[in-house]
Amino acid sequence: MRRLRLPILLLTVLAVRTALAYVPAPGAIFRHLVTGRDEQRISTARVEGTLVLSGSASSDAGGQGELQSDARVYLKLPGRCRLEMSGPETGKLAVVQSGGQLKTEGPSVAALGVGLGEVCALLGARSAGDGRAELEAHLRKRGVNTGGSWLARFGGQVAYVVGGQKDGDAQFWVFKDSWLPARMRWTEGGTQWDVRFVDYNSPAGDWFPRVVEVSRNGERQARFTTLSGDPRANVPDRLF
Repeated sequence: MRRLRLPILLLTVLAVRTALAYVPAPGAIFRHLVTGRDEQRISTARVEGTLVLSGSASSDAGGQGELQSDARVYLKLPGRCRLEMSGPETGKLAVVQSGGQLKTEGPSVAALGVGLGEVCALLGARSAGDGRAELEAHLRKRGVNTGGSWLARFGGQVAYVVGGQKDGDAQFWVFKDSWLPARMRWTEGGTQWDVRFVDYNSPAGDWFPRVVEVSRNGERQARFTTLSGDPRANVPDRLF
């Protein structure tokens, strides 16, 4: 019996390692993500929070130094999202994504358009219709190689990563345990963008992250912090 225990123990360890190292194919990751969003049944929602602009994003908004203001995100999914902020230094500023088109009300702040675009595409993903195909098309547009996936850690959690493994490669990260978007990074026109979805243990619930951060060339430009959320809010069409 003792002779049998060691081989059995080794087989058990190998089985555990294999399970821990298993990485689903990108298609399976996308399927889990859109199915999870379907199960949350979010179609119209409002998120209240604060927005901090730094660096060139603050300058674009007409500020000097770091700017902080109240902000709201409106979702009418799939495909329509709005971010608006108002403060004594900025006045009212809004960014709207609708039908794949981006428009602004007030000063144009590149980081806000980038962040809202990823919120709309990734948190608005659905399996109905062409939802998964649209998600994959969005990733390819960002330059993500959707042919391979691997494991990494993000914010202390394990994540699946779709894309290349080099530091400058376009990548889409998905939290392993929840199948929720974690990070999107890519380069466009010589500018490196990094959009992070931090901590779904959020005041709004697990359908919207506690923090959304946008960095440009390694420097943080915008940080939205969730204070509350209504997943059944009445969101009028006129906002878009």
